[in-house]
Amino acid sequence: AAAEEEEEEEESDEKPSKKKGSNGEETTKKKRGGGFTKLCSLSPQLQEFVGVPELARTEVVKKLWEYIREKDLQDPKNRRNIKCDDKLHSIFRVDTINMFQMNKALSKHIWPLEVDQECSSYSPPREKKQKRQKEEDIEPKRKEKKQKGGTTGFLKPLQLSEAFIKFLGTGETSLSRADAVKRIWDYIKLNDLQDPSDKRIILCDEKLKELFDVDSFRGFAVTKLLTAHLTKMEE
Repeated sequence: AAAEEEEEEEESDEKPSKKKGSNGEETTKKKRGGGFTKLCSLSPQLQEFVGVPELARTEVVKKLWEYIREKDLQDPKNRRNIKCDDKLHSIFRVDTINMFQMNKALSKHIWPLEVDQECSSYSPPREKKQKRQKEEDIEPKRKEKKQKGGTTGFLKPLQLSEAFIKFLGTGETSLSRADAVKRIWDYIKLNDLQDPSDKRIILCDEKLKELFDVDSFRGFAVTKLLTAHLTKMEE
């Protein structure tokens, strides 16, 4: 019970204007959930970890905790402390990190796709909450949000520009935005186009320069650069 009270206090710190009371709590959750289920752009390190270039912050946190539990990286003496293996070290650059530091550190790796979008202030998951959400209604809620257009747009096939079709050279004329971004990153990695002194910077070869019309760009700009090459298909 003490732990639950502590959790409630932490949550109320986030939104001081919303205190206890079932109606107020509901409103807070709805308000917060909307922003954190929106897709965000991920740093190259996080992309490497989760396997996709864009993801909602809630999903990033979920995948991190799945990995931490699978690899048994929580300190048995204090389960709020996480021992970083090589994969986590590449993201957080420390040997150990606690839940709250991890949440803060993630803000450097998750960027909004839209100007008015929030991706940076999500409360870290708690042990009890994680278990309760898994057992109860987290999946139905996620499906509902997808139906409202959260992730479906990211996975919907889009028409490719002539320049992008030529770049791919596979004859494909449509791809989802997720696949299109993945293809660019596959190409970047295959041709070793990341700046050795700063992996966030991509140095364009002739082929990539022809597609994007720039000499270099930051990794998280791939999605923006692809916008001109992806259009909605006629339904």
